[in-house]
Amino acid sequence: MNENLPGRERVGEFAAPKIPERPAFLPSVPEKIAAFALYVLAYLYARNLWTLFDAPPKQRLWLLVFFAGFVALGELLHRGTPRAGESWVWLGCAAVCLASLLLGRGSVWNELSPACGDVTVVFLHLFAVWWLLSRSGRLSEGRSGHLLPLDALNAFVLIPFRHFFLRVRTVFHTLTHLRRGKLPGASALGWSALALCAAAGLFALAAGLLMDADSGFASLLERVATVFRFDVDELFALRLLCSLPVGAYLFGLLAGCARTQPETLRARAASVCSALERLRRVPSGVWCALVGAFCLLYAVFFAVQFRYLFGAFTRSLPPGFIVSQYAREGFFELCKVMAVNLLLLWLVTRSAREPLRERPWLCALTLALLAESLLFSVVAASKLLLYIDCFGFTPKRLASSWLVCVLACACVCAGLHLLRGRRTFRFWLVFSAVTAAALSLF
Repeated sequence: MNENLPGRERVGEFAAPKIPERPAFLPSVPEKIAAFALYVLAYLYARNLWTLFDAPPKQRLWLLVFFAGFVALGELLHRGTPRAGESWVWLGCAAVCLASLLLGRGSVWNELSPACGDVTVVFLHLFAVWWLLSRSGRLSEGRSGHLLPLDALNAFVLIPFRHFFLRVRTVFHTLTHLRRGKLPGASALGWSALALCAAAGLFALAAGLLMDADSGFASLLERVATVFRFDVDELFALRLLCSLPVGAYLFGLLAGCARTQPETLRARAASVCSALERLRRVPSGVWCALVGAFCLLYAVFFAVQFRYLFGAFTRSLPPGFIVSQYAREGFFELCKVMAVNLLLLWLVTRSAREPLRERPWLCALTLALLAESLLFSVVAASKLLLYIDCFGFTPKRLASSWLVCVLACACVCAGLHLLRGRRTFRFWLVFSAVTAAALSLF
C-alpha cells in the first residue's frame, strides 16, 4: 500500500485513511442572545396567536412586541451584512400590515374570509420573512426574481428545518462553556445556583411543617404568599410546549440565514436554472401552432360576444340582463383566463427550444396573447366599474379591482420583457406587495 497517497497518514506500520476534523461548534454572541430571547418571544407568539382573530385591537399589542423583537434580532444577527435597498420595501409592507391589525383595519381583506384579519396576518408573515431574506442577502439571485419559488422553499422549509436544533446546541454550548477566563467565578456561580435551589426546597419544607404545627402561623404565611403568588392557568404547559418548536423554527430561520453561505444559495439557483434549461425540448413551431390556437380562440370569442363584453362602456346591457347580473357574471372567469394565459406564457418561455426573441413569429404570437389578456382585463374592469357606479363602493369590490390591476400589470411587465429584455418580475412583485399592504389599511 502506498503510504504517500493523499488523504492518508501513517499509523504504526500501516497507512490509514485520514479522517477530516469537523470544525468546533462556536456560536457567536448575537446567536447566544437570540437563542435565549426567542424563548420569551416564542412563548408570547404561541400564547396569543390563536386569540389574534377574535381579540380586539387593543389586545394585539403583543404582536408589536414580537415583531419588534424579530426585527431587532434580525438586525443583530446580520449587522455586518450590507443592507439591500429592497429590504426597506418588505419591512415597510410588514409594518403597514402590523398597523392595520393594531388599528382594527383591513376590511378589504376581511370580507374575503370569515375570520377577522387572517389574510392580513398571512401577509404580515410573508413580508417579514421576505424582509429577512433581503436583509441577510440570502435571495438566490441577490434580489427578488423569477426564482421566487426557490427562495420561498429556502425561507420556509430548507433553512429553518436544516437548523432546527441549532438553538438547543447554542443554549447547551453557552451553559456548558462559561468562559472561566472571561467570567471570573463562573464555577462558583454554578455551585451557588445549585445551593440556592437546594436551600429553597428545604425552606419550603420547613415552612410547610411550621404551618402544620401552628394554624395562626399558617394563616400569616398564606397572607404573605398571596402577594408573590403566580397564577399559572391550565393552558400554560401546553403553550410552553408549543412555544419550543416555534422558537426552534424561528431561531433556525434567523440564525440559519446567517450561517448559510450566499455562495451555496447561488450554486443551488444555478443548478435549478440549468435544470430549467434542459426542459427546452419543444420545437418553436409546435408552440407557434398552440399559441396561435389560443389567440384564434380569443379572437372568435371577442367577435361573437362583442356586444355582451363591451356593453359596459356604452351602458347598453344585453337583452334579459340586469346590471348586477351583467356586472358579476363572468368577472372572475375572465381573471382566471388571464391567469391561464400567463401560465401558458411561462410554459412557452421555459420549454421552447429557442428563446422567444430569436423566433419572431413565436414572439409576435405571445405578444398578441398578452394583448388579448389586457383586453380581458379592460372588459373585467368595465364590468366592475359599472357595478360600483350603480351600487356603490365596497371593500370587496376594491379587492376585485386590485386583482384586475395585478393581472394587468403582469401582462404589461411580461410584454416589456419580451420586447426589450428587461427584468420586470421584481417590479411586478413589489407593485403587488405594496398595493396589497396599502389595501390592508382600509
